[in-house]
Amino acid sequence: MNFLKDNKRLSFLYDNKNIWEYNIQAFVKNNGNETIFEYVLEDGFKITNIAKKYSAFDAYEWVTWFENTGKKPTKIISQLYDCDVSIPFGHADKKKRTAYYPDPKNGTKIYAPKGSEWKADEFYCDVDALGEFGYSNHIQPGEVKEFKTTGGRSSQAFAPFFHVQHKDVSVVFAIGWTGQWNCFISREEKFINIKTKIEDTHFRLLPNEKIRTSSFVLMRNKGDFADTQNKWRRLIKTEFSLIGSSGRGQYAPLCAGIWGGMSSESVIKRIKTIKGNNLPFEYIWMDAGWYGSSEKESPDEFEGDWGSFTGDWSVNHTHHPDGLLDVRAEIEKAGIKFLLWFEPERVIYSTPIVAEHPEYFIGSPNEGENLILNLGNEQAWQYCFHVLGEKIEQLRIDCYRQDFNFNPLEYWRKNDAWDRQGITEIRHITGMYRLWDKLLERFPHLIIDNCASGGRRIDIETLRRSVPLWRSDFQCPANFPPEVSQMHNMSYATWIPYSGSGSGRDWGDKYRIRSCYAGGLTTNYTFSEKEPFGENPKQIEWIRKYMKEYLKVRPYFAADFYPLTENVSSNEAWSAAQYNRPEQQDGIVQIFKREKSPYPKAVFSLHGLSADKIYIFTDADDNSTFEMSGSYLMEQGFKIEINEKRVAKLFFYCEKQA
Repeated sequence: MNFLKDNKRLSFLYDNKNIWEYNIQAFVKNNGNETIFEYVLEDGFKITNIAKKYSAFDAYEWVTWFENTGKKPTKIISQLYDCDVSIPFGHADKKKRTAYYPDPKNGTKIYAPKGSEWKADEFYCDVDALGEFGYSNHIQPGEVKEFKTTGGRSSQAFAPFFHVQHKDVSVVFAIGWTGQWNCFISREEKFINIKTKIEDTHFRLLPNEKIRTSSFVLMRNKGDFADTQNKWRRLIKTEFSLIGSSGRGQYAPLCAGIWGGMSSESVIKRIKTIKGNNLPFEYIWMDAGWYGSSEKESPDEFEGDWGSFTGDWSVNHTHHPDGLLDVRAEIEKAGIKFLLWFEPERVIYSTPIVAEHPEYFIGSPNEGENLILNLGNEQAWQYCFHVLGEKIEQLRIDCYRQDFNFNPLEYWRKNDAWDRQGITEIRHITGMYRLWDKLLERFPHLIIDNCASGGRRIDIETLRRSVPLWRSDFQCPANFPPEVSQMHNMSYATWIPYSGSGSGRDWGDKYRIRSCYAGGLTTNYTFSEKEPFGENPKQIEWIRKYMKEYLKVRPYFAADFYPLTENVSSNEAWSAAQYNRPEQQDGIVQIFKREKSPYPKAVFSLHGLSADKIYIFTDADDNSTFEMSGSYLMEQGFKIEINEKRVAKLFFYCEKQA
């Protein structure tokens, strides 16, 4: 089967008629692993589908562009599915209503991770959850399952990643759209059908108008769930990740978080403490509150009126008299890098730019104070690119952090005419992609941190341009439960190799900090001006010790990932995970015995090892070592006894050399 040639891959109605029923001129061009399919109608309506094949992963990607090359508006384009494919998927029996639940081992399962909504189970799917007379996330012939995000942010209600599995056959796919998407999965006896789209599009194109819609990535595999997900992680890491690309760091960064409303004097003092004590932070992360014209003190995020100035990207000279230039100079003296927070798309109506250029903005459907800077408007886009570029250049920013703290969907829809439904959203989202692409092109060293009230904009298109260093706002409270970080490490790691967590502000707690180790890490021991930093030698010594340990652990978080326990919130449970590097024959095992667990012993079967090899394990706490065979670890398991409560254990392992 030639997947690209045997599938049209997309479908839509053109003037209420199936597009493929028209008389169309078709052209195919091949360029290495890329195939370009062009279709032209008599009225000048042109469709360009650009498809790629990633042979090493049995994976495909495509995106479609629509262009009106004629002199009149096109007919109405509706029911537009950017993915519409049927894939052979093995035999499944028709649904029968009986007194018994079906055998879960034989079911067709849909792993559809939840989005980021300040919850413990973000990016997790309980695939075998029981529903009425069956399993909620299983699908049988004749059934259709629908999934969608909410509010116009791509990973809010659901994340746009899916894994459909029947026995040892799997299809993993991702929707590349940072706005409002829908997904429909249906099952036939011998096929699985996938249809995805931007929700509620119904538009005509104007003369010379050209747009793109959502992209789609699909990977097939034969194997168990964990092996398939690790193949997917490798695909993302190799083909879609900004991390490790030319001119940029190999890993997501280790940051010291600082509140932007803190005075420059206090910021500089903290930077000098970091430098003077050889704390191995790689970035100073300055969060919101550094901008605008407020004269009120803002020692942390809960004081001051900094939120009323979002959209005014002039440095606040009350808090930062030298415009942050002295702060940037001190960061350079310390030999580290600078991350700065922005939220360019959301603008408070009272900021100066709104009065100067009201045409740049889309108003609130509920007459609220938030406006959207319309990135689909060329003048607004140029303004945004100029302001951000100027700040990045002037302050020599190494990581541009873009946040987005509200739901844009109703703004976009209110701005659409009846025959242009979806166009405002499409132009805004593609404007955002263009903004990021141009910033990355202009500043070859730059990385982008993607945040949207936590991880509400994580999709294949943002991953290829950015990294989510603050994947969940659940970690905003200074003392959030560290068990949630354990859960998020398991759920996010299932889908993406790089994501970042926070530490909270409580130092001295080994259980907490090890729970928060992830692909990237931001500590908040330096965050608030109201809390001292550097005055206690024990605090400095503890931070140095565990930040060095983190840097030793960090490379493994991009390796193959194996959850060793169920991803549950119960404080009576143990939580454990393994990261394995088969090329280096080494890895780590993380084990957490939670506070209320009544179980002193546990056994964890490890994965990805060589049965005929011996492995040396090193306990990170005391550097003691022991040896175990690969066959024993995979068949009998890694056995451990912990009699204390609330314990975090970390083990490194490597193959014993002959």
